[in-house]
Amino acid sequence: MPTGKAPKGAWQASPASGGDRIGALPDEILRHVLSFLPAQQAVQTCVLTQRWRHLWKSAPGLRIVGADGKAPVPFEEVREFVDSLLLLRGSSPLETFELKVAGAAVEFRHVRLWVRYAVQCDVQVLRLSFLGDTHARLRPDDPPLASRHLTKLELRGLVFNEDFLDFSRCPELQDLQIKDCSFNHAKRISSLSLRHLSIKRATFNRSSRARILAPNLASLFLQVTAGRTPVLEKMPLLVKSSLAICEVCKDCCSRSNYGDCGDESCGGCIRDDSASVILHGMSQAKSLVLIAFPDMFIFRRDLRLCPTFNQLKSLTLNENWCVPDEHPLACILQHSPVLEELILFLYFKMEEDCVGMKGRFNPKELPPTISSHLKGVKIICGGIDGNVLKVLKFLSKLNISFSFVE
Repeated sequence: MPTGKAPKGAWQASPASGGDRIGALPDEILRHVLSFLPAQQAVQTCVLTQRWRHLWKSAPGLRIVGADGKAPVPFEEVREFVDSLLLLRGSSPLETFELKVAGAAVEFRHVRLWVRYAVQCDVQVLRLSFLGDTHARLRPDDPPLASRHLTKLELRGLVFNEDFLDFSRCPELQDLQIKDCSFNHAKRISSLSLRHLSIKRATFNRSSRARILAPNLASLFLQVTAGRTPVLEKMPLLVKSSLAICEVCKDCCSRSNYGDCGDESCGGCIRDDSASVILHGMSQAKSLVLIAFPDMFIFRRDLRLCPTFNQLKSLTLNENWCVPDEHPLACILQHSPVLEELILFLYFKMEEDCVGMKGRFNPKELPPTISSHLKGVKIICGGIDGNVLKVLKFLSKLNISFSFVE
């Protein structure tokens, strides 16, 4: 570039005089910087100079959040501001739209219009968070999202309706993250394009099961805190999966450990006793984390139909898989022919000093039902007690002994 010429769209300043270095940046970079600011602060830059007057309108990111950029903003404080903001901003393309609001008076009628605006601006990343004592509730007639550009969606604090989680009209959606949401009315989560799915602290229906249909998933994190564990359809491309089922879930039968008591009026049973709920769907994973509470109803039932984990290299389980009398651990080991690493978390609490133990064994002396590829077994626990000793005794029968890790 010839001496003395500034970049196109840049405010001219004299470097020798220590002038406006930020103003010397091209407009494109300034718009990018503005996209990281809360919308209220981004708009305020319009008073800096004539050049800044309209830059915020074409920033590729729009964040309706608290002043610190992280905390939520009270909905009532920003309702009129956002309505005016979107009207003034026009139809400039958006890469990211983030909404993080709090309060019991969230009017979802406004939120629907804001989301529709973002979709019409070809948004690629959409983040919606509703924090407070009450969740934002979708109406039964609220349609699913429809966008040819959306690639990532993050949702928090929503009560879904029956159809909202059908993403067949979002053909580019790759990443879906859901936290603190209710699936009580949702029948399914479906997407052919989805590659990464994370569902944390989810509440599902207490009397029926939702279904997850995402055949192209590469990673799955599912934490069920209440209701019935959803049915996982086949995921042949799955690489990494983590599933935690909490104690208050309604996967139980008072008369049978496997949900086949035969009583037609029993709400806990699963009518089709030949169908797997979760394990078959994750059977192609290479890395698997399974966390169960003592009941282990769904896991115990699925183990009767246990699939072969032909790709599984790393397996992490908690103490409820290590019940010596029932041997669920032995069952899953027998169906993991290429397993290389086994990690057990036994009676572990974060506030306790953890104890680490490393398994010692001769692969040639392992039972034929255990993978000959097994290279390491680790145990992490809060201390040595009778329960841990029972697990160690059980593993010793498989010719696996342990030494402490410093």
